[in-house]
Amino acid sequence: MALNILFPRGVASRRWIGPLVLCALAMSMIGCERRIGGAGKPKIVGAFGRTGRGPCEFVYPRAIDMAPDGSLFVVDKTGRIQHLDPAGRFLGSIDMPLTEAGKPTGLTVGPDGHLYVADTHYHRVIVVSTDGEFLRQFGGFGREEGCFIYPTDVTLAADGRIFVSEYGGNDRISVFDRGGRFLYCFGAPGSERGRFARPSALCIDQSCNRLYVADACNHRIAIYELDGKLVGYMGSAGRDVGQLRYPYDLAFLADGTLAVCEYGNNRIQLFNPDGRSLGVYGGAGRQLGQLAYPWGLAVNSRDRAFVLDAGNNRVQVWQL
Repeated sequence: MALNILFPRGVASRRWIGPLVLCALAMSMIGCERRIGGAGKPKIVGAFGRTGRGPCEFVYPRAIDMAPDGSLFVVDKTGRIQHLDPAGRFLGSIDMPLTEAGKPTGLTVGPDGHLYVADTHYHRVIVVSTDGEFLRQFGGFGREEGCFIYPTDVTLAADGRIFVSEYGGNDRISVFDRGGRFLYCFGAPGSERGRFARPSALCIDQSCNRLYVADACNHRIAIYELDGKLVGYMGSAGRDVGQLRYPYDLAFLADGTLAVCEYGNNRIQLFNPDGRSLGVYGGAGRQLGQLAYPWGLAVNSRDRAFVLDAGNNRVQVWQL
């Protein structure tokens, strides 16, 4: 089975490439010690996109990832993935093979240059080559090991392991080898330590071998070793600085600061590795610098953030 695709070769993922820094010898409870710069008001660089089904138009975009060349992949509720340059110019698109039951909510470009799509409502992960060839899929509906109910996101470790989050009754993280063979899983539904309520996004800091999970309906960020051992949490439910409401996506800045996209608070919040908030940016609204139900973000090596302003059907570009 092939997908309709129009874009060039050569992509990789910000979700598996961690900050290019080394861990210090001393480590805090939930992360490596690093030099963390102060946070200030972000510079609003601009925005692109509008409501529609044409090139660089969106119908409620819900996931974004960045290739090494800085180009972006954005999936929306039309069931297509658009490939755009950093200025928002259209480079090509992918049409998902099935969309009647629902649309993907997560994607990542892996170290092998392939696009990994959490095909949420078809209970699987699809892997697509850069020339549009359907390579493989894994998963299937169920509660058994290696199956999914609603997969939400995918990320890859440096050794090729594939991590998949899901909700809908399993609410866990499942881990597969590079070929899609099930290895192990951790987590279960709930609010207690080691449990999840709609884990919505995954991000790996390769320099410290830590997995960060946006535990959306528990309003916190969970930090794990890659073998599934819980390390700790960031955030708690609320609207104040240091608190979270429905964190839906995660990305690292160049110095190791964690950027969190808060769907419920209509903002981006920055945290240092020990969980201290470094600032909040945004707020509900329609103007530049304001957000309406943001679903995702991608950040380049110069801390330029591309924020999925889903309710406004656009991508905002901020300098953090």
